[in-house]
Amino acid sequence: MSRRLGVVALLAVLAVGACDQRVERGRPANDAKTTAFRHALSGDVSGEYRPAQPDGSGVVSLFIGQTAAFEAWEAGDRGAPPLILTLAGPQGEVRVLPIRYQITDDAVRMTGATAGGEVRFEARIDQDALATARRNLGDRTVVISGTVQVDGRRAPVALTAWNGD
Repeated sequence: MSRRLGVVALLAVLAVGACDQRVERGRPANDAKTTAFRHALSGDVSGEYRPAQPDGSGVVSLFIGQTAAFEAWEAGDRGAPPLILTLAGPQGEVRVLPIRYQITDDAVRMTGATAGGEVRFEARIDQDALATARRNLGDRTVVISGTVQVDGRRAPVALTAWNGD
């Protein structure tokens, strides 16, 4: 009798394990949240960045939040976006929030959307220039350089750290 109960118990455990495996196999390899939003920051790149000079790109500013803001966003809290790209539009300024992003100490990539279409921002972060800009308030050294693509039109972007008026 105890042998029969042992076999039944073993079969029950195997059945539950098989159910868990089916669920795992049915789940995508990478959860959409983790692939759409990724950060790998060991330093602080937070701040507001503005064009070094009028460049025709349409970029007004790029806001980069602190690591905690990225962690919260990636955990599903959409209260405070960790990246905000502000563009000049026909009806004024437009804030572009991320649909996806990847940010490291040396690069930032963001995809967002406006009523006019998709927005892509891809740029390199110059850590040496950022350190200089933070030491020398008001320094207009280019810290972030790359491209912005709005509705298929691509333009170069050169941003400095902005320390307020």
